[in-house]
Amino acid sequence: MFTTLRIPPWLTPVRATFLASLLLSLVARLGSTLNRDGMLYVKGAQAFLDGGFTAAREVFNWPFLSIAMAVVGRLTGLGPETAGYLLNALFMAGACALMVACIARRTPELSWLGAFVVLALPGLNEYRNELLREYGCWFFVMLAFWLALRWAERPRWPSALALQAALGGAALFRPEALALFPALLLWQLAGAPRAERGRRLLMLGGLPLAGGIALAALYVSGGLAGGGRLAEDLGRFRLARFDAKAQALASALVVDAREQLVVFAQEQARTILLFGSLALVPLKVLQKLGLFVVPLAFALFGRAARPALGRHPLFAWGIAAHLLVLAVFVVDLQFLAGRYVGLILLFSTPFAAAGLAAMLQHRPRWRITVFIGMALLALANVVSTSPGKTHLVDAGRWLAANVADPSTVYIDSGRTAYHAGWQTAAVAERNQRPAVEKAVAEERYALYVLEHSRKDAPLEDWLAKTGLRVVTRFEHPNRDAVIIAAPASRKP
Repeated sequence: MFTTLRIPPWLTPVRATFLASLLLSLVARLGSTLNRDGMLYVKGAQAFLDGGFTAAREVFNWPFLSIAMAVVGRLTGLGPETAGYLLNALFMAGACALMVACIARRTPELSWLGAFVVLALPGLNEYRNELLREYGCWFFVMLAFWLALRWAERPRWPSALALQAALGGAALFRPEALALFPALLLWQLAGAPRAERGRRLLMLGGLPLAGGIALAALYVSGGLAGGGRLAEDLGRFRLARFDAKAQALASALVVDAREQLVVFAQEQARTILLFGSLALVPLKVLQKLGLFVVPLAFALFGRAARPALGRHPLFAWGIAAHLLVLAVFVVDLQFLAGRYVGLILLFSTPFAAAGLAAMLQHRPRWRITVFIGMALLALANVVSTSPGKTHLVDAGRWLAANVADPSTVYIDSGRTAYHAGWQTAAVAERNQRPAVEKAVAEERYALYVLEHSRKDAPLEDWLAKTGLRVVTRFEHPNRDAVIIAAPASRKP
């Protein structure tokens, strides 16, 4: 398709991907409100500006995105939130462009297809309106892999150290990126010339292996801070944590002598928990691939499988390594956020592009339809037709305009507090009705700001019984609301 179009020489697939990604991020940002994680990172950035690294770490134990936001904000004069969105847009554009550059290096004929795929993958692009650490991780991982492909052509120590530094940069955003070091080693173990294999493995794995041994020794000896992020992640490998969860599952099952199935389930709680948790991984990956499951299956199970895997083995090893990371996470946490599979989707791009190319060879008349469909899908990922959560913004603005002292307000909505500019306000947990009743009885607060989900029990009767009257209410069309109430004994 692109051979028949007059494309300016400067508009390469890599540059087009970078520019299109920036445009998609801008579209996604329009009309959106800051997500919960983003509020945490903004708070951490402000803490870093006010009190340095220690203050930022008290907000979040892995504060490097917040630090980057603070530094960029200080250099550009932007607020931390705007600086964060700018960083995220640049990181995402860089990650997508580097993926296309990697494809162009091994299969240049797939460059444009790869550009469309990486910009249209649903699970990779649907979070562009959120402020997340993943974007920085994805960018530095792709930078490391791009450097690795260049290094493989001319193995030198400086380039080996550069790609290791890039992967270390990814770990500053998501520590589990360090698990991709084994993928790099296995890639060379399987594909390097026999005469150079030992030297290449030393160049890629010497320093990471020494660092891994030192980290493990610190963890075993108790040298890592108990509340630190690295100690927390390494603790996921402890069998005692898994056994405790399995025991809790077994205890939750009511034993009845007549219910042999329940008795069996108690005895097999570990197996049920393990395989039930692991089943979440492929289900989430398939869900987030969306329609791209079809070309990916065409690539992996058709004639295109061997050429695709042969030309892009590094990404296959990357998928395998990250699947193991997800397995550890899901067994420990029993849930899997969609963005956690983002690296797998990103690494799947060359294979999905190869599958699409094979499909279009069989059905060349589909070419225009497929490209138009991918362009529309890329837009659909970032354009939301549902109303935004402006009720939180409106409630925050009302508080900022009508309340002089936040300490006189009980608030259980962190997002409303953020939009009110109350960065240091104490935010209670949601739905703590006994705590609210006690505070009203003791006349502690002048106002009560309560975030109410449509899934929660009705509030109106309880508010009246507690002695609260509704001052104002900000409601979303889906019936989520922020209710601002005052003690009935106080005059309006």
